[in-house]
Amino acid sequence: MIDRIKRLETLFLEEINTLITKMAANGDFGGFVTITAVRLSKDLASAKVFFSVFGSPEDKIKTQNALSILRKEIGAKLRGRLHLKRIPSFSFEFDDTPEKASRVESIFQVIEKEKHDAE
Repeated sequence: MIDRIKRLETLFLEEINTLITKMAANGDFGGFVTITAVRLSKDLASAKVFFSVFGSPEDKIKTQNALSILRKEIGAKLRGRLHLKRIPSFSFEFDDTPEKASRVESIFQVIEKEKHDAE
């Protein structure tokens, strides 16, 4: 069952990214949106979809609002694209991991520069 869940998470990640890319062309979202992960519940009835936005804080808010509004439409489009018995209900959550990684990288660069300057 775990292997099936992982395969479905990967499938939904790819398919939702494809749909989001097409929808972004309409200007529905702020900034550049990427789906970073999908986590299905064990009963496959619901899924958390994590996304990141390259853009301003306003872009993040605009994207969160758009995804909340479009979540049923995304589910319906997936229903048409995928031949599965059940499509989960989706909720979208902002993933700040890329931002955190960027901040850590910046800190390491400062430390390395200070270390180099001290030598």
